[in-house]
Amino acid sequence: MMKRGILIALVTTAIMATGSPAFADGSPWIPDPETGTITISYVSQNATEFYHLNNIPKVPQKQVKDPLADTLSQDTVWVEGRYGLSDEFALDFRVGGARSQYAPCDRPNTPCAQENFSGLTDTNIGVTWRVVDEVVSHLPSIGLRLGGIIAGNYKTGHLNAIGDGGNGFEASAMIGKFIADRVALSGEVGYRDRDNDIPSDFFMNLSGGVLVMKSVGLSINYKLINALSGIDIGRRGVFAPSRFPEAEEDIHFLGGTATFNVTDTTNVGVSYGEVIDGKNTAKSKVWSVSLGYSFDTF
Repeated sequence: MMKRGILIALVTTAIMATGSPAFADGSPWIPDPETGTITISYVSQNATEFYHLNNIPKVPQKQVKDPLADTLSQDTVWVEGRYGLSDEFALDFRVGGARSQYAPCDRPNTPCAQENFSGLTDTNIGVTWRVVDEVVSHLPSIGLRLGGIIAGNYKTGHLNAIGDGGNGFEASAMIGKFIADRVALSGEVGYRDRDNDIPSDFFMNLSGGVLVMKSVGLSINYKLINALSGIDIGRRGVFAPSRFPEAEEDIHFLGGTATFNVTDTTNVGVSYGEVIDGKNTAKSKVWSVSLGYSFDTF
């Protein structure tokens, strides 16, 4: 049971601590009834390149990866929690505060004003139904999650906006399996829909973790966000800064996490990852550190 608890902690930390900072992700493993976890994470991301349409006069437009005029950065502090209501159902939430910065310069060697934004991130609240528990079945653990998205209080219409500014929902299916005592694999596929003309998303998360020592784990995480419609940033005659939330943003993200169980109830995670491909998005490098605490209410 101790090994299983450590693996669940490390894989869950990997899922939550890296990747798109705007949304919570699900796990097929839920806390035991009347137990839960609280995780505080600091996430720093920066980019010097951006995927977008080229804007060279008299040249056909196509997707390119170009240098940005300045470093695009964002720092976020997340608070995340999960709580087991019963053997089959669990609640989760995620909320944070963020600060972003981008200072484009039109002329070389000329100082330019900083564009700094800060505010409350989107809040995500969800419920997971564990349909199958691998402990009492020959099948992998299988779960279904439904989450609500509440837009934060930040400004939109800027390259370094903290989010897209939409309310909505997301639904996903998750599967996970422990292989022997030291290896765990999990996956999630889902659909996300928000208002304010923000394109709907298909998303996928794949994670694998291994326990390399008694209380130390390593994991790898791949995330895909694929917008199902939208406009291209830089499209002549169509795009304007106010339409940033309408962009067809695609992200391929690859990251890794090291998790250390400090005590029976406390773990620390350190993560690093990068956007390895995309469309209408920054080629971000992301690192984070997290502190997790497990508790019970019985």
